[in-house]
Amino acid sequence: MGFDFYVHGLWLLGSLTLFVGAMIAGNVEYIEGTTDVSFAVSILLAFLLILVSGLFWISASVNARPEMR
Repeated sequence: MGFDFYVHGLWLLGSLTLFVGAMIAGNVEYIEGTTDVSFAVSILLAFLLILVSGLFWISASVNARPEMR
């Protein structure tokens, strides 16, 4: 029967949030002028975006499985 459109949308949203989270995590550096709060917020934001991407992918896989009748 095929997948519904929202499954592909969840895959795309998961990929985008993982990409943004990885970009933030890859550029985090504690250099001169960085406050402790901004450093912690950027690490927390990257971690949360990576977790949200996992939630999107789990939701997509649950919605893509065939229904048992």
